[in-house]
Amino acid sequence: MNYLIVSDIYGLTPALRRLSQAISSNLVIVDPYNNKFQAIESEQDSYNNFIQQCGHDKYTDKLQKCFESLKLPTTCIAFSAGASAAWRAQLLTGNTHLKKLIGFYPSQIRHNLNLSAKVPCEFIFPASESHFNVDEVIKALSTKANVKCYKTNFLHGFMNEYSTNFNAQGLVEYSNYIKQSSR
Repeated sequence: MNYLIVSDIYGLTPALRRLSQAISSNLVIVDPYNNKFQAIESEQDSYNNFIQQCGHDKYTDKLQKCFESLKLPTTCIAFSAGASAAWRAQLLTGNTHLKKLIGFYPSQIRHNLNLSAKVPCEFIFPASESHFNVDEVIKALSTKANVKCYKTNFLHGFMNEYSTNFNAQGLVEYSNYIKQSSR
């Protein structure tokens, strides 16, 4: 299986490269900044940088183009803003090589609960979010065909070493989960 790794607002980082290498050697990383490293700043500064340089709609367009260009069966593994963009883009693609989407803490998905899953989608939500009720979003998504939702004990960003919510145990646990569920 091939993998498409979709970054969060921090983009391509050494930590994301390490995570990607632990998952597979057959992968492509997509980020909002065209593979240009960004300064690691506070989460708010990184979010502002993301909005200024790319934004949610452009990220969705970028992912749709990536999905359309897939030549082999591929699993998309996406984080935060990337997971929300992948949710939107998977519905827009006509390419049948996208086989699965695994999205971690897709907080912006709450604005797109009316969409459906064209491919099997799994979403891993944090224990809580400050801007919305995680349980309500999980309930809404869980009614959809091809969608599975899980709630962790970890917080938003637990897979990202640069996040204040990084959790080493969560990183190991869900790196193994990705390897197991992507077979």
